[in-house]
Amino acid sequence: MIDKDYKAETQRGSSNFNQVITLVATPKVKIAAQAGVIIEALLKAKDHTLTVGELVGTDGSTESAWEKAGGETVQPVTRIWSCYKQPLIDGGYITVS
Repeated sequence: MIDKDYKAETQRGSSNFNQVITLVATPKVKIAAQAGVIIEALLKAKDHTLTVGELVGTDGSTESAWEKAGGETVQPVTRIWSCYKQPLIDGGYITVS
């Protein structure tokens, strides 16, 4: 039987652009500069909350919140997010839901 509503699972390591990132604390210790820009982007956001799509930019046609916060990179911002997401969660700085 063919399910016309079938949706593939999100690839491991892929970003779910609808996930909500909430800042819950600012670092009291030194963290990586690119991770710090994620914190700064959340500080500037309404209610200190952004979706992953807003943080990284989903279509490349607009500047991401990460770039607006001063982030500069030759890598895709999605790579920056995937690198620092778990350390920021483990450090108690953000939640992702």
